[in-house]
Amino acid sequence: MLKRNALKILFLFVLSISINTSFAQKNNFFTSKTEPQWLQKVITVNNRPAPGNIQDGWYLYLNEQQINVETSEEYQHDIREISSDTGVQNGSEISVTYDPSYQQLVFHKIIIWRNNKPIDKLNARNFNIIQNEKELNKFIYSGTFNAFLILDDVRKGDRIEFSYTIKGKNPVFGSRYNGTLYFEGGSEISNVYASVLFDAKRNLQLKNFNFVPHVKTRQSGNLKVYEWQSQSSKTFSSYDYEPEWYNPYGRVQISEYRSWKEVVDWSINLNNYNLDNSAILNNKIRELKLKSKNNQERYFELATRFVQDEIRYMGIEMGQYSHRPNSPEKVLKQRYGDCKDKSLLLVYLLKGNGIQAYPVYINTYLRDKTKEMLPTTGAFDHVVVVAEYQGKKIWIDATMSDQRGPIKDNYFPYSANVLVIKPGNDKLEWVKSNPHGKLDATSIINVPDTAQGKKATLQIKSIYTHDYADQIRGDINGNGTDKLEKDYLEYYAKIYPGIQKGKTIEVKDDEANNTIYLTENYVVENIWVKDDSVSKRFDIYFYGDLISNDLRKLKKSRNVPMELLYPCNLHQTLKVVLPESWSIKDKEFNIERPGYKFNYALKTDLDTLTLSYSYQNLNDEISGAETKQYIKDRSNIIDELSYSLYWNGNFEEGGDASELNYWMVTLSVIVFIVTGAACVFIYTRKGQFDVEEIKVAPKIGGWLVVVAIGIFVSPFTLFYTTINTDLFNQNIWDGLEQFNRFNTFLYRLFLLTECALNTILIAFSILLAFMFFNRRKVLPRYYIGLRIAGCAVILFDLVGMIIIGNRIGKQLYTHADITTLLRQILMSAIWITYFIKSSRVKSTFVFTYPASAWRTAVIKDLNENFRINNLKREEELPEKPETIDIEENERL
Repeated sequence: MLKRNALKILFLFVLSISINTSFAQKNNFFTSKTEPQWLQKVITVNNRPAPGNIQDGWYLYLNEQQINVETSEEYQHDIREISSDTGVQNGSEISVTYDPSYQQLVFHKIIIWRNNKPIDKLNARNFNIIQNEKELNKFIYSGTFNAFLILDDVRKGDRIEFSYTIKGKNPVFGSRYNGTLYFEGGSEISNVYASVLFDAKRNLQLKNFNFVPHVKTRQSGNLKVYEWQSQSSKTFSSYDYEPEWYNPYGRVQISEYRSWKEVVDWSINLNNYNLDNSAILNNKIRELKLKSKNNQERYFELATRFVQDEIRYMGIEMGQYSHRPNSPEKVLKQRYGDCKDKSLLLVYLLKGNGIQAYPVYINTYLRDKTKEMLPTTGAFDHVVVVAEYQGKKIWIDATMSDQRGPIKDNYFPYSANVLVIKPGNDKLEWVKSNPHGKLDATSIINVPDTAQGKKATLQIKSIYTHDYADQIRGDINGNGTDKLEKDYLEYYAKIYPGIQKGKTIEVKDDEANNTIYLTENYVVENIWVKDDSVSKRFDIYFYGDLISNDLRKLKKSRNVPMELLYPCNLHQTLKVVLPESWSIKDKEFNIERPGYKFNYALKTDLDTLTLSYSYQNLNDEISGAETKQYIKDRSNIIDELSYSLYWNGNFEEGGDASELNYWMVTLSVIVFIVTGAACVFIYTRKGQFDVEEIKVAPKIGGWLVVVAIGIFVSPFTLFYTTINTDLFNQNIWDGLEQFNRFNTFLYRLFLLTECALNTILIAFSILLAFMFFNRRKVLPRYYIGLRIAGCAVILFDLVGMIIIGNRIGKQLYTHADITTLLRQILMSAIWITYFIKSSRVKSTFVFTYPASAWRTAVIKDLNENFRINNLKREEELPEKPETIDIEENERL
């Protein structure tokens, strides 16, 4: 009985192995401890990365890649070292992808080394052969499988060693070889080895990218070997918003193609189908001609929209059909295809009515960097179409749906170096994307008074043009207006919690001009928000949300380029109608960089406040050196995109209720007293005078009347300007705590200095007024000095705002500040020149302190002149007998 049970168990065990092995072999998966005989010997060094260079708790001690071109075998040998418990979680799985339609996967070894003792883990039954479904969500079925193994009993300090060989090559590529070998990755690799074994008659070309170890070449009979080896590869960190083309890893490209013409010739063979007698294709051509009424341009448009919209996107990319398109006849019958299928069908339809068209190979990741590649069939990942029509090249992506408008203005989303599959073509061609669409949204907000229960109304009118129209049309067609309406309502509820839907969303699609008009209507309860921290205060907020959503957020600058959202061209206008009129200064703020630009304007007209925002990305990326400025610009843009008003009996511009900064007031009073004392001292200093100048001094007149007006109003203007800034706002002072300690200190020191300088100018402007109207002799000197000081203070303010703004990442100045400085310098130069050159100034300002001194001197001078004149008259009269006139004597 026991023997029978044992035989039964043995039979079931063998059967399970047989079933599992049968399934594995069916998918071309095998295990064999015999490794290929052609492998080159590899010598390793015992290097261990620094702890900071180990990611995910494990690192590669060895990454060995060996390729035999002649047998179409690729051998991979890895040794992982688990350095932490995190590595046990992240490094205990093995997964290899292959295509069983033309490849075999053979595992040779799986060993866990623990305390230098091997634990054999190679067992075919432990593998799961799983169909790869990574790209099914993109409607692509590749036919690839994953051989997946979860290792058990892995511990910290273990080394996991495994090797395998993938045999076979996609027949679509023929006998020519192309591929890429990598020598670096996201974490440090202790030992890297790669070799390529090939027939010496082959002409393999190599091209290095970034750091690549020196290649060693040796030959054995008819075979040639390229070898690369290095230790302790460099570690690279990934960054947010890296351009898709960015690849810092060291790698070598290998290609047997000598020119792009050879790639074109290879592709022409794949795309060549004789369909002259295809009934379904010819019938479709006749149908399109009939619909277009033999208008060739209309036919062009109808054929394109048919392929884009009615041939659904689905790729069955198994084996050679990873690169070979299906017959257009087959695609028409099944009504689906991938990019190469749809493109080739469109080419045949266009050629059917005399329009020359060709498939075009493009790399949507490398784009313009494709020109840096060696000619190869593996350089591309997408197929589009170019049509030569009326002397113009029209580029079309047949996989894009819902495109409308004139076919000659068709939107093409890529700027790239592409390969046109046209007989005789031997070079890449540069094509530039043509986005000139725009989203222009105008929001009209009717705001009630602050009485609770009263509702505001919000109407948003959006105009989508060109590429923006294509995008929103796709959203509407894909999700429906109900879903769009729901999504919009949920979005706006984050800004205005009391929002409700008004009328149903209205959509008008002008397909001929590729423009979509969309109108939304909402009502908002309690749009005013009660501020509990301030008595009887209500706040209301407005946002340029369209732009804020499309800005990239970076934590810090870097030397790696950053991808921008492109195309991006937005204009948003907020028209806020309030229950009463109020006055707020108009404002403008502009940023213009090589990669992007932003414009903001605030204007008021009676009860209507208009906020206008525009933002456009001019390129699809910026350099690493430009990211520092981008971070600052983004911070400034975000500041300008939010605006608030509050009501506490009157409408006021946004921000918190202003609290008086008593320390700043105290500083101003102290500075004014000290400066005032100095002014009194200056004003009461005795000076030398010239009696003759005083006697003939004219009154203030001529151009000095203009100066008099300026000097009279100057103290009032300076005082008003000073108190009208935020220098005395405690909230501004407290808000500086958001910056680091040094920047906070620097900013506050700047504000204190600015306040002190303005107070000094006010005091001296009062002194100047007294001097001017008393025509003091020292007035010209002090007038010139105050003019220069005024320019210096404005310059100090501007430079201070630039320096501090750069430190805190905000633009504190505006173009108006620069204009003010230039105007002040110009006016000062004019009046200083006048005071230096004018004879009227010299003759008018001749008086000194004290007035009693020069008045006494003038009287004495006048008396003396009177006496001398009397004596002269007496000498001129004849002599008379002396008589005494008693009355005259008494009078004298």
